[in-house]
Amino acid sequence: MDRRQFVQAAGTAATVPALIGHAAGDGVTTEDHRIASFDGADIAATLFLPPASAGDENHVVLSTHGWGGDRGSVESYARLAAEHGYVALTWDQRGFGESDGEVGLSGPKEVNDVSALIDWVADRDRVATTGGEPRVGMIGASYGGGIQLNAAAVDDRIDALVPIVPWHDLTFSLAPNGVPKLGWTTLLYGSGVAAARGFQSGDGQPDGGDLQRGVSPRLHEIYAKTMARNELPQEGESFLSVRSPATKLDRIDAPALVVQGWPDTLFVPNEGQRIVEGVRANETEAKLVFFDGGHTATGTTAPSGQVAYLESKAIEWFDEHLRGDGDSSLAPVTYYDVQAAADGASAAEAFTSAQSFPPAATNSRAVALDTVAGDGTTRLANSAAPTSASQISPQNGDLAPGATAAQFDLPVRADATVVGTPEVTLSVTPLGRRAFLFLKASHVSGGSATLINNQAMPVAIEGAPGERQEVTVDLVAFQRHLAAGDALRLTVATTDAGFTSARQAAGVEIDHAGSSVRLPVDGPADAVGSLAVTGTRTDDAGVFTGGQADEVALTVDATDAGEAVQVRDTLPEGWSHVAGDGTERDGHVVFDGAAERHDLRYVAEAPATPEASGRAAFGPAEYSLDGETWFTVPGTTDENVVVGVETGR
Repeated sequence: MDRRQFVQAAGTAATVPALIGHAAGDGVTTEDHRIASFDGADIAATLFLPPASAGDENHVVLSTHGWGGDRGSVESYARLAAEHGYVALTWDQRGFGESDGEVGLSGPKEVNDVSALIDWVADRDRVATTGGEPRVGMIGASYGGGIQLNAAAVDDRIDALVPIVPWHDLTFSLAPNGVPKLGWTTLLYGSGVAAARGFQSGDGQPDGGDLQRGVSPRLHEIYAKTMARNELPQEGESFLSVRSPATKLDRIDAPALVVQGWPDTLFVPNEGQRIVEGVRANETEAKLVFFDGGHTATGTTAPSGQVAYLESKAIEWFDEHLRGDGDSSLAPVTYYDVQAAADGASAAEAFTSAQSFPPAATNSRAVALDTVAGDGTTRLANSAAPTSASQISPQNGDLAPGATAAQFDLPVRADATVVGTPEVTLSVTPLGRRAFLFLKASHVSGGSATLINNQAMPVAIEGAPGERQEVTVDLVAFQRHLAAGDALRLTVATTDAGFTSARQAAGVEIDHAGSSVRLPVDGPADAVGSLAVTGTRTDDAGVFTGGQADEVALTVDATDAGEAVQVRDTLPEGWSHVAGDGTERDGHVVFDGAAERHDLRYVAEAPATPEASGRAAFGPAEYSLDGETWFTVPGTTDENVVVGVETGR
């Protein structure tokens, strides 16, 4: 098994999306070279020369591979660029493929390699130069995207960028808001070590010393300390900072077309947004495209129809910024509408143009969680093992809702689109020195919930145990059409299988009154959120012997919302509806009809078995706009005690 086969078997192929799908064309010739870099290390490269019909002087497009890969993965795009009249150069980044050196994670040496390659290509016969300098564009995905931004901050001969699923800040990428990404970090570390000169012995077996030396020793140290301490060490943050465009965007003056993936769980959509904002702050042109691919273990990394569209836009970008030939047809922001594609739109038709992200027409509205869940608190336990899953599993869920995860459903009263980056503010009390929370958004429709893009955003809660604090966190950005009667669900969990779990906290307590979610809504300002539905409940006693009946009076008032709503109540387990309003169905008492106000009375009987002894909770009552998606009515829970004695009936 050679190195490339091993890396693919280890799963790296899923982590490094190659947005390349173009077949080889005629008239393009190639030359393999070993190019001496600034420090004497040989960099393996392939030069792609355009057909003779393209003339003798051509501009340059550089392209390189993702983490753990080699230049073979970008050959097809190099050929496409050459067919369009560019001299294209691909290379194995330092330490990978056939290149010498030690992998430094897009560090200063990799950046200097790019400058050395530009020096070399400037001397080729087919390359156009002005004052001895070529005009250079760069394209690449993932590791091949990050190197573009880092190099452009140093070498002003780079004139156009197309970074695909790059990172903005590696500290945020690998340990967002202080919580390490267990799945991605481990996979990247293992595959990088294996791919970096790991299988060079004659029998194809790994050499232990070579495995150790293939990547920078700092990477071994940072990974070990992160796993041991359950947080990124300070020296790790410093190391990653040097390799992050976030620290140098103010030095980039090359126009950038940034492509980010909605379901990308390694470099989430927020990172592309931040890159574009940083480049634009320099009064440099930057455009942002979201597509339905990237680093994802649960979807297609590079959907073919979208890849073809993106390839054509990349060529337009180079034509405009290298040749001065026409204008790119892309809007300042273009996003792929996944739901439109599911309804039959072609890949090109599903890309939607906007002037900004979020769109200028967006209303930003904060929805208080106490209007959804009522006054009070929710206490969530930190389990020993993950009970929540996202990112790494297409079957997402929370295995212990109510115990380790809280769900807050925000009703949708009018058709609207959420597009942008929601912001969650939580009033939270950590039950331990360092607690973790995982926040995610789901679309609830027809009674079923879909986690949007398999995304979750973590946050580490630091501070004195038992001391309440306010924490504000951006969710992962998304775009989603919502119909009246649907709900947008905010889930707050204490674990997630894609991340490490907290080790020093029993859990957290969330105070509803001080918590809210702010949504960027394209539609009516009050399209998503509470309907101002209130409720009260009374019953005739607090303690029941088995077989006794409880008369319940329930009022649900939606008058202030101006909506006719349907209502149901939740029966305690084992209780039976025996008289009065409503009928029993699936553990609920369901009341007929929709109205703005419901004044209801019914009688429920307690179970008569000894096993039923204990606390019994009525409610909460719930309301619905369509009879399928149900929302909690705050203030409608009541707890009673049952002495479940067998009555002999």
